[in-house]
Amino acid sequence: MANDNISLQESQPVALGSESKTETELTVKDPTFLKQALLEKLKSLMNVQGEISLPCVPAMLDEYLQLVQNLLKTLGQTLTEDNFNNLKELITKGLVEGYKISPHARLLVSFLPAEEAKGLASGITINTKVLVESVADKYQKWPQIRQEPLFGSHPDAKVMKIAGELGDRETTKILDIGAGTGRNTIPLAKLGYQVDAIELTPAFMEKLTAEVNNQNLPVKVIQGDILEPLLRMKAAYYKLAIASEVLSHFRYTDQVRLFLAKMCDALRSGGLLLFSVFLAVDDYEPDNFVKEMSEVSWSYIITRKELQAAMEDLPLELISDESVIEYEQKNLPTEAWPPTTWYVNWAMGRDLFPISKNPPMELRWILLKRT
Repeated sequence: MANDNISLQESQPVALGSESKTETELTVKDPTFLKQALLEKLKSLMNVQGEISLPCVPAMLDEYLQLVQNLLKTLGQTLTEDNFNNLKELITKGLVEGYKISPHARLLVSFLPAEEAKGLASGITINTKVLVESVADKYQKWPQIRQEPLFGSHPDAKVMKIAGELGDRETTKILDIGAGTGRNTIPLAKLGYQVDAIELTPAFMEKLTAEVNNQNLPVKVIQGDILEPLLRMKAAYYKLAIASEVLSHFRYTDQVRLFLAKMCDALRSGGLLLFSVFLAVDDYEPDNFVKEMSEVSWSYIITRKELQAAMEDLPLELISDESVIEYEQKNLPTEAWPPTTWYVNWAMGRDLFPISKNPPMELRWILLKRT
């Protein structure tokens, strides 16, 4: 997963020089020629500076280059071949570096006159830097910018259904991964289940901890990233592990594999793993551009073939695979649907594909059994 800290990485600037001008030896009275000279003078009196913030999606390199070129053209600047190659190198480097660190990294492309006193007549200087932001950083802002309840007022119906079939509540250990502010953790604990709740975002963890302490619930709150190798759980300890709206933040199938392997270690024999994941519809193969954009959109998409490969040789048996929207809409109380204003479009894949028709992906409940 992404680094939790925000860092800045700055590149060397690229200077875009203006065209050379020839001097006239004789007095010129031609209006067209003189107007052109005045336009050049006007450029020296004009100043511009600004910044474009671009998601670090390497597959968008050509589109980003065209965007910058169009902007420079509007400002009366023409790139030489060397200018273009230098600009391409800078943007490529920034996109690759930012994307490697976090899908939420931004490439900031800033521009200003090469020489302030000469304005646009001196050409344009381009600078790039990468602003890195993690999932935790993004979520940390939610309590200030979004209305409660952040993820819904009720627990997931599927979670409560599976938990209700586990047997003796006082001896049943449940692991809630990506617990958030406790939408599933707290209702489970109120029923008597012992819950270990893992949460990455400090603001969510603090709120969950306060609520647990206030109600004296049997919950242990752990701050951490489930994919972090140093985050270890008790072996063969849990009867149920849940990860609701967590795998949508993953980036690679190797992370899915790592997640499943860690769950195999943590679950008892016969224990259950319930998680939601965006699956591509049959016969649809997302390309690199779709994959990268799905990460940026918190909608990481995999195919069933990739999910099967991630499960290969692990002691896991598929119990069920069903639509999250269909199940939750049918089984949640009327007043609880939809959980949030953004939920339905997101779960249908429209955060990634903003179209009126059905996108070729869907959020699915996957239930696995530890054999």
